[in-house]
Formats: sequence, structure tokens, C-alpha cells
Amino acid sequence: MRIKVPKSFDLNIKNSESVSRIAKSAKNGGVGYALMIPSIKPIYDKLHLAYNLKRANEENFPLLIAVEGIYENRLSDISILKQKGASAIYINSDEDMNLIKRIFEYGSFLDIPIFVNANNKALSTGVINESENAYKMGLSSIENYAESIEVAKILELSRHFDAKIVFQSITTKESIKILKQKPKNIFVDIAIDNLFFCDEDISDFNTLFKTFPPIRSKTDKEALLKACEEGIVDFISSNHIAAINKDVAFEEAENGISKLDIFTQLAYSLPLPYEKITELISTNPSKLFNIEIKEYIEIEFEDYEIDTSNFKSKSKITPYKTLKAKIV
Repeated sequence: MRIKVPKSFDLNIKNSESVSRIAKSAKNGGVGYALMIPSIKPIYDKLHLAYNLKRANEENFPLLIAVEGIYENRLSDISILKQKGASAIYINSDEDMNLIKRIFEYGSFLDIPIFVNANNKALSTGVINESENAYKMGLSSIENYAESIEVAKILELSRHFDAKIVFQSITTKESIKILKQKPKNIFVDIAIDNLFFCDEDISDFNTLFKTFPPIRSKTDKEALLKACEEGIVDFISSNHIAAINKDVAFEEAENGISKLDIFTQLAYSLPLPYEKITELISTNPSKLFNIEIKEYIEIEFEDYEIDTSNFKSKSKITPYKTLKAKIV
């Protein structure tokens, strides 16, 4: 079967490699628009913002930039940064709550989306999901509540503002339960890795699966897929990180999975109706930013093996081996 669909809009590409590589990888992966998240290198002032926008313009690639709302325990110049081209704000949920409250005020006033990394760093010192598998391998683990308690806190604060708030890369069944009755201004994003893999796939200290947030349990994975079907989830994104330092001990390996080169193909390989996938990777993200996607691609449903030599990302390391959909 072959279908015609709009290009994808990836809302979570980490700034782990050059804009030039991101643009070329996105083309491979059927991605027409992308949002860069500054979790690897800081983007908090006019200089950093202008540099990335200039590089995207040189590549003729519509790359949106999220700027850090809080840098070194201080608010960034959000109003100025929006005027200079910033499309979103990025924050960590365990920052000073008064600063986060002020970020929400800015988000409401400026009508700029706020992307929240819901994670308590003090509770996330491990390297793998808390599970029997982690115990067997003797690896330090990260419990589900390191995420869910932050989700509950931010959700409660958000009820007092009308800012558009995106919970990014949600991974646990507990978080989904909390967000089930979310207000209309709250959105849920899922990293695609957590819809394909569970911690049972990680054996023999295979660092290819080491990422953050971590791959969770099979129960969590099933809860996330069900939430996609039920409309609780609004977006599926790549959480693309060009990690290359993987051939080391698990504790020392870089977090991240390279998959921007195959993002759209991955999405349409999920066990979800293709209409729902289109909604989650194209329609909904474009609505968030009031952008109309005018370019279309054709997807053919056929099993095939991934050839990472065709990747344009600096990282050609990925645990994905076969897919059920490809771009024609």
C-alpha cells in the first residue's frame, strides 16, 4: 500500500550537531519543519539564537529555535529573543518555581509555546530505567516518579495560566494518568523510542539503547501507545541526539539515539493507524505554531532493512534495524 502524507514536523531535535547536518538528515527523514531544543548546548541570548537561525537560512531549512527560559538561575530576555526570531521557550521542571511562574506569565503574554523537560535531576542520577533488568546488570536506575512528580507539579501550576505548555518526551504510565484530564492549553509529546522499545530490549549492556529519558517498561510502552490512540498524546517527536561515544562502558556511554534520518519512516512503522500518525507528527505540530505544511511525500508500506551508511547525521549508530514503511 502507498499513501500520500504531509512532511513531518519534528518538535524535539537536540542541538547535538551542526545545523547543516540536521537539515540534511531531516530531508532523509521526510521532515519538513523542526524545532531545535537547546539541551546539549545553551541557546539563551541574541548571539546564540542569530547564529543558529543564520545557519538554517543558509541551508534553506525551516528550523525553529527554542531558547532557554532560565539560564544560570536567571530569566533570559524572552521578549527580545522572541522579537529576534525565537519560536519557543525551553525549561527544566526542577528550576526555581518562582522563575517558572514568571516564564508561564511570559508565555501567556507573548503567546509563545513553553516546552518542559519534566525531570527531577536529583532523582535521575541513574543510567537505566528502574527494573529487574537494571538489578541483574548492576546498573544504577531511574524510577518513574522522577518524571511523574514533576509532571504533577507543573500541571498544577499551569492551571493558573493560559500559556501553551508542552510536556516533552513523557515516558511513564503514571505521567499519562496525571495528564489524562489536562486543560486545552496543555500538550503531551512522546519520544518515538519509547513507543518502539522497552527495557526488556536492553541486554548485555547494549549502549545503543542508552538514552534520556530512559527506555521504560513494557507496561509503560503499552500505556503510551494507548494514550496515542485515545488522543491524550498530541505529538510524537524524534528526540534525536547524535551520540557517537557508545563503544564504552554503559555508565560512560553518551545518552542518545540517532534517528532523524528515518523519523517519518519510523513513525509510520508504529502499530497505529496511519491517519493517527499523520495527526501526531504533522497536523498537530503545525497547528501549535500556526504553520501550514504544503510539501507532501509518499509512504510505501514494505519491510526493509535500514542502511545507516546513508545517514547524514554525524552519528550512524542506532538500535533500529528494520522498518515497515519507507519514503518513495
